[in-house]
Amino acid sequence: MNLSIRRRLLFLLLSVICGVWGIVTWRIYVDTQHEVEELFDANLAQSAQVLFGLLKHEMEEEEDDEDDEDDKIIELQEHLLGHRYEHKLAFLIRDSDGQILVRSATAPLFPKPSHDADVKYSDYWFDEHLWRVFTRKYGKFIVQTAQRYDIRDELISEIISSTLNVLLMTLPLLAFLIWISVGRSFKPLQQVATDIAARTPEQLQSLDIHQIPLEIKALVNALNNLFIRLERAFENERRFTADAAHELRTPLAGLKTQAQVAQRAIDPQQREQALQQILIGVDRATHLVTQLLTLARMDATQTMPTSRLDMHELVSQIIIDLTEQALKKGIDLGLEKTATLTIIEANQNALYLMLRNLVDNAICYTPEDGQVTVSLENLQSSRLRVSISDNGPGIPPSLRKQIFERFYRGENQNIQGSGLGLSIAQKVAQLHNVEIQLDDVANGSGLCVRMDFWCI
Repeated sequence: MNLSIRRRLLFLLLSVICGVWGIVTWRIYVDTQHEVEELFDANLAQSAQVLFGLLKHEMEEEEDDEDDEDDKIIELQEHLLGHRYEHKLAFLIRDSDGQILVRSATAPLFPKPSHDADVKYSDYWFDEHLWRVFTRKYGKFIVQTAQRYDIRDELISEIISSTLNVLLMTLPLLAFLIWISVGRSFKPLQQVATDIAARTPEQLQSLDIHQIPLEIKALVNALNNLFIRLERAFENERRFTADAAHELRTPLAGLKTQAQVAQRAIDPQQREQALQQILIGVDRATHLVTQLLTLARMDATQTMPTSRLDMHELVSQIIIDLTEQALKKGIDLGLEKTATLTIIEANQNALYLMLRNLVDNAICYTPEDGQVTVSLENLQSSRLRVSISDNGPGIPPSLRKQIFERFYRGENQNIQGSGLGLSIAQKVAQLHNVEIQLDDVANGSGLCVRMDFWCI
């Protein structure tokens, strides 16, 4: 089941808000209970003081007529009863012997207070109700004011209920506002999706990131990089198709011509010669196709896996593989090694292909009885320099950038080849962050190809 980000955010935000509200409500309840307790306790103390001040003078003058006084006070309290909370409030006035002098009509008979303190708060149960009693001694009088906990609990409940009602009433409005806000925040993402959906496969231009929020900027950058890679892949595919069609047209036409010659030939020697040319043409076409496929794979590759590689062993293997080709032209193919550090981090297959193409290219362009030398030497900062030198005609400085272009053959068009070897070598060097340098040979004519690698 796919859950939309919008609904997920709404659920998470409302859950967090409700959780925070729960903690806040609990904290309000605790603080309210504490403040209400203090407020009502202070009210009890103040009521006791006011009551004592109002009745002190009268109680001292009519001390001998307690019955009449009790009747008067009780009658007064019954006359004042007019509020639903009044039966939850009570007061008592005693003398120093504990004799009740005055009490409210609804006052329970609280226990006689002890003499260990002048001011005291205590809790008592009477008729299944819990009372909060304040006791204070004023000389020979003891005043007790009391209040049922019902009043406090009801006030606390009212405060909490009012708070919760406000919070709950605002919850739907808050959910609606969050829904609208999240929807408006996702508008740029929806715009990006609409833009991509409206594109054709040929429209691979980058998306505009100027009006994109930071949260989806990484996504848009990743999409732009993907578009660039796709454009590069399509361009490589188009270029490969065009190059293959262009380069294969000539050898295929030559094969067809030689096949027609062999078909019409009456002389066996002429037919044998035509068939031999067909074989040579097939070899050339096979080599061209192999080079084209290799270059296509290199173009499609952005990174390649690497491992520890001994450059001395790799170069030695290349020299062994190309020795027969060099001997056919009488070329002295050798290795000069002065390096002590030859371990690098690279892709062995790709590096073999690059160095083999470079050495093969040197052998092809070096005249008979010439010399091709591969040398390994260490430079400062733990670098390994691989050099391939020959005593061939060399390359003029003005043409050295062009030789890495595809199918560029230079002035020696009679040399067999596809014109792709150096392009493949250049691509492998780029993937390894290596630069191929072309220089003249120090003593005499020829070309020296250099590459520098970091040793490990």
